[in-house]
Amino acid sequence: MIVNTLFGRAKKLYHKDDPDTSKEAAEDMVKSGRLSKQEEEVWQTIKYHVNNTFYKDFTAKELVPWRRLDYYLVQRRLSGLHNKGKIERTGAKRGKCRVWRIV
Repeated sequence: MIVNTLFGRAKKLYHKDDPDTSKEAAEDMVKSGRLSKQEEEVWQTIKYHVNNTFYKDFTAKELVPWRRLDYYLVQRRLSGLHNKGKIERTGAKRGKCRVWRIV
């Protein structure tokens, strides 16, 4: 299933060999609007973090406490935001976590 998301670019939500339960979960995420809501929540958290901290870059681990988000949810949405060209990897790591920045 390929969907248009918050920033208007297509995103593949599962692989063709994934189990049916993964496909059903992906379709439910889209139909219910949770995917767009989660992307928006993480995007707003990123912007808030960058504007209110000394750092102009971030890790998934650093974003979690700002809105009490689940680490794995944040990590998945960072990948999606990266695929959409909203954020990019800096090439650095901080505390064993990949460092990102807004493009």
